[in-house]
Amino acid sequence: MTVLVVGASGAVGGAVVEGLLERGAHVRATSRMPERLSLPREVRTFAADLNDPASFAAALGGVERLFLYADLDDPVGLLTVVRAAGVRHVVLLSSSAVTFPGAQDDFNGSRFIRVERAVEESGLQYTFLRPGGFASNAARWSWSITSDGVVPLPHPEAVQVPIHEQDIADVAVAALTGDAMMGQSPVLTGPERLTLRQQVGIIGDVVGRPIAVLDQTEEQSAAMLSRHLPEVWVRQIIKDWREAVGTAPAISDAYTRITGRQPRTFRDWVADHVELFRAEQRRDSPTP
Repeated sequence: MTVLVVGASGAVGGAVVEGLLERGAHVRATSRMPERLSLPREVRTFAADLNDPASFAAALGGVERLFLYADLDDPVGLLTVVRAAGVRHVVLLSSSAVTFPGAQDDFNGSRFIRVERAVEESGLQYTFLRPGGFASNAARWSWSITSDGVVPLPHPEAVQVPIHEQDIADVAVAALTGDAMMGQSPVLTGPERLTLRQQVGIIGDVVGRPIAVLDQTEEQSAAMLSRHLPEVWVRQIIKDWREAVGTAPAISDAYTRITGRQPRTFRDWVADHVELFRAEQRRDSPTP
């Protein structure tokens, strides 16, 4: 079986590649700059641009299944090329945002709905993976932790159920290597509800030094986030934090049902990425 992984340079996509190789699949990967991919030698890489569907023609020849991110300007155009190439199953990394009330009018929810709908209408077999907030969002805090030992936040009591990217990849691999998940749309979460303040505390525990939460106004947070993110994302992040204060988001059992294993905790994620939060290691690392 040959599987094409789009987005193999990302944390989820890279883990999907590794999982597929362990299952004995023939794996291909695409990137606009494939020379920058760091993948096992047995993975065939192709130059392709999501904004140019025709550029995928060479990569798709002989491919049976496709792992795809939902960050697409022209999903219909790409899916037309995918179907014409003979691909029979698309596993789409979507978002649990599509399940929220008012998702169609929400920036985040609506962009995922648009791609899901295009997949449904393409005639291809599909599986939609709908994870909630990624544990890796905490990586945004790494520079203030390593430089000042603090995390500035406007709504530290916002509640999340952060999921480890490896858990998402495990479910993707299960979907890509069998037929049992065709037509399914599992919502994926981590195993525990945590406030942002609790997440900061866990990072401090793992690193072995106290890390403080610095209270911010929304305006201060927006100014800080805007240095690195587009304005529409800044508004979305702050809105999500505000609306999550005092909530009890659902905890999904889908990971365990699908894989037979317990999901990884936020503490596991921090331990797996602890170098991000250790000042002595960051000083020796090149500035991004």
